[in-house]
Amino acid sequence: MDNSQGTVVTPSSKGTMKVFSDLIEASKNLPTTSSQLGSIQLSVSEIKRRAIELRKNKDIDTNLTKAHYLLAGSGLAIEDVDTSIKDLRNKPVLEQNVANSSTGNEIDTYLRAKKGENILSSIEQLLSNAAKDFDVFVNQNLNLDWAQRKEEVMENFGIITKGKNSNDHIGDTSLSASEIPKWGTSLTSVLNSGESKLNVNENYAIREKFETYAKIIHQFNNDRQNGHHFSLNKEFISIIQSLNDSKNRQILESWKILEILKGQKDVVATAKSYLQNQFLEYVDILSRKTMNEGLPTNSNKIRSFIDSKLKNSDNTWKIANLTIVNGNPIWAMIFYLLRAGLEQEALEVVENNKSGFKKIEQSFLSYFKAYVSAPDRQLSMEFSSRLHTEYNQHIKSSLNGDPYRLAVYKIIGRCDLTRKNISSVTLSVEDWLWIHLMLIKDNVMGDEPAYERYRLEDFQNTIISYGPSRFGDYYLQVLILSGLYELAVEYAYSLNEIDAVHLAIGLANQGLLSVTSKMTDTLITVENNKRMICIAKVLGNYTKSFKYSDPRIAAEYLVLIALSNDPAQIEICHEALRELVLETKEFSLLLGKINRDGARIPGVIEERQPLLHLQNEKEFLRIITEQAARKADEDGRTRDSLLLYQLSEEYDVVLTIINGLLGDILSDSDLTQPLLTADDNYETNPILLAQKLILMYSDNSEISKQINVTNKETCSLLLQMVEIRKIYSANQWHNVLTQIEGLDILPFSNELSARKKAEQFTLLDENIVKTVPNLLIITLMCISKIVHSLVQNRYLFSETKDQQISFLKNISRNCMAYAGIIQYKMPRETYSTLINLDVAL
Repeated sequence: MDNSQGTVVTPSSKGTMKVFSDLIEASKNLPTTSSQLGSIQLSVSEIKRRAIELRKNKDIDTNLTKAHYLLAGSGLAIEDVDTSIKDLRNKPVLEQNVANSSTGNEIDTYLRAKKGENILSSIEQLLSNAAKDFDVFVNQNLNLDWAQRKEEVMENFGIITKGKNSNDHIGDTSLSASEIPKWGTSLTSVLNSGESKLNVNENYAIREKFETYAKIIHQFNNDRQNGHHFSLNKEFISIIQSLNDSKNRQILESWKILEILKGQKDVVATAKSYLQNQFLEYVDILSRKTMNEGLPTNSNKIRSFIDSKLKNSDNTWKIANLTIVNGNPIWAMIFYLLRAGLEQEALEVVENNKSGFKKIEQSFLSYFKAYVSAPDRQLSMEFSSRLHTEYNQHIKSSLNGDPYRLAVYKIIGRCDLTRKNISSVTLSVEDWLWIHLMLIKDNVMGDEPAYERYRLEDFQNTIISYGPSRFGDYYLQVLILSGLYELAVEYAYSLNEIDAVHLAIGLANQGLLSVTSKMTDTLITVENNKRMICIAKVLGNYTKSFKYSDPRIAAEYLVLIALSNDPAQIEICHEALRELVLETKEFSLLLGKINRDGARIPGVIEERQPLLHLQNEKEFLRIITEQAARKADEDGRTRDSLLLYQLSEEYDVVLTIINGLLGDILSDSDLTQPLLTADDNYETNPILLAQKLILMYSDNSEISKQINVTNKETCSLLLQMVEIRKIYSANQWHNVLTQIEGLDILPFSNELSARKKAEQFTLLDENIVKTVPNLLIITLMCISKIVHSLVQNRYLFSETKDQQISFLKNISRNCMAYAGIIQYKMPRETYSTLINLDVAL
């Protein structure tokens, strides 16, 4: 019968395959390392005997096609098995070795090995029983509520557990304990605080814009650091204007608003001023084209504007109910002069045309004079009450009245606030904004009725309820003008992320943003009924796309987190810079480097030390570099922490880490392999680095004073062991023993020395302790090699030979006695190896 590979399966091969199958099945019942049955250990003699029996059956069929399937998941190639079986057939090594050895020697060897096996078996049984007793003790005595502990740990790390809500977010923010925030995997991370899709290296245009903005930020930081004035707003206005792109209009206008807002805290007054100046500029530009006669006074310019907007081509008025006095629409003139912020010019128009007012409007001049002369543009209670009465009785109810008269009365008297919109006179979004701002009054008297109250917060809520669809391409400016700065940054992201980030920087620089120190999964949070933005999230998220390609620029942006001088923000700034250091590993660039003479050369972050609110170099080293080193150490990034501790001038800690690395290398490496290769250098090999540091620290007395004497001695000992390994690899057995004796760790003299050295073992540095097992093996290996050489030497006198062998065996006995005392503090296989080496002597 053919299988899928086309190989004929014979009856004999079927039998063979059954044997293999049975063996595999039976192997599943063999004890593992975790089994309570212990491990299987066969002596060399027993292995020989079984191998001879196996060799008797030479009719093993190697046509084991189906074994391919059986061994497919094990990673073992059947061709390798086939080759090995053929080698066994062709090279009867076992028989030759057995034939050449005498029966007596075999029995002696067997008995000695059996003795060692019994000793090890007893030790393993004791250890196994001790482990079982410990497990029972833990189960009986440590009754912990792990669910409760898990919740406590998660709360300690700021992870919101299921069923607990936070009021710091907009909307429902209760999280399951298993959920991970969207902005990153760590609640303290700054650089991984969002899911930015920006790639500043995507194309030439984006890269050019990124670099242009980065140059401005770099210069901004330079001038701040040097105490010079730097107009961030004007720089960005200049850059955006040069782009001459209609897509950037909203951003450009927003920066112009920021320039007006500079140094002003009254949102309403500033916004009105901006809108009035903007309108006057527009009127001025338009009048140059349409004004044909008269002096270019502001009043004449407004009159020209009215003609262009309110007159038809046949010189008739578009609005039928306009009040015309001396050929001019008097109320429209007053309205637009107010719209341009020209209150005095508006008053002159009222005074010059008072005879043209109707009887019911005769009191208006008194009201308007009081309004213009009032610093806060607020009427007295008497005038306000009289104006409201006239408005409600005559102006409001007039069916064919002048809409501009209605608008002027409403503005100066804040009348009928339930109907704030006047559609016939608001020709643009800017007009609508201006009228609402003119009606706002935050210092509301307690006795005023609710319908007469209109605060900035009410206006802001109206804008938010309308959303971007109502304002089109003007929404960003509307948000800024109404004081919704945090929402302006959030909306700017929908236009362009690079522009949004720099708009946030501009607002933060002017102290206009309410900044939170909480890293949440949203850009804006609500704390105490106040919107707050996470500027660290804005800047950290932005740097994600270039922190590896441009770490220097990333550092310049992260420094801006501390722009507000708020202690919490400063701390976040420091954390962000530590993250940048650890993630990019650009230690030399960001933190500086150490010269050959031990002197530090500062990096980018240290150059910005004054902007980080660090008083001196020592504080910088402690806050930034040392804490970054600790974080790297906690994360298991030993080599990174080593360099960072060195940069932070924690030389004793550096030597401690070096000693740990040397101890690991000397204890874990294969004794047959060299510790150094031709490709190694001090940046990749701890041994070379240790040699360099010890030399450098010894030459620099100031550094040497900072290092613990014990640390120095430990490092010196470990480096001596490195040299021992070197000469051991060169087969210099006698020299190795001499060097090991010089370490004064192992007992070379007598049995009393063994006990004394065993007592001192517990006082050794932990990194020295690691190396003792390999040191013992090397010692006995060298003794074994020398003894074997002496036995083979026919030219040496027997007496001399016996003396040397006796001396060496004495050292071996002392080392074995020492090993027997400390055996439980060494790996089990070490003592087994030592017994075999000692028995073989």
